[in-house]
Amino acid sequence: MKKILFFMLISAVTLAQNPKLKVHIKGFENNKGKLMLEVLDAKKKSLKRLIQTIENRQVMVEIQDLSSGQYSVRVFHDENDNRKLDTGMFGIPKEAWGMSNNVKAIMGPPDFKESLFWLKEDKALEIVLK
Repeated sequence: MKKILFFMLISAVTLAQNPKLKVHIKGFENNKGKLMLEVLDAKKKSLKRLIQTIENRQVMVEIQDLSSGQYSVRVFHDENDNRKLDTGMFGIPKEAWGMSNNVKAIMGPPDFKESLFWLKEDKALEIVLK
């Protein structure tokens, strides 16, 4: 009985240290191409990159291997499958993009600090493409 309680305690501690992050991305105009997703830490270090297919003009992603901490998620709709965010004059994106906290770009790139969020327990984010 003591062994069972010990393993249950260890499992609970392990789960608490590795919360799940669910990200729902919507606002796609079509299902062409792929969704490109990147998770960054508070120092702008890229931790994870994912490529997902788009179904019904939305994508759901679940990330389970992040520790508790502060993160940012940025995404874009790679409509032409070239694996980069296409931009036009002055670096303005031609493809739909989004960031955690649905940060907006006003007269320049969005403020990275505004996209940061704390991941301490399971969390769900919704990002609407712009």
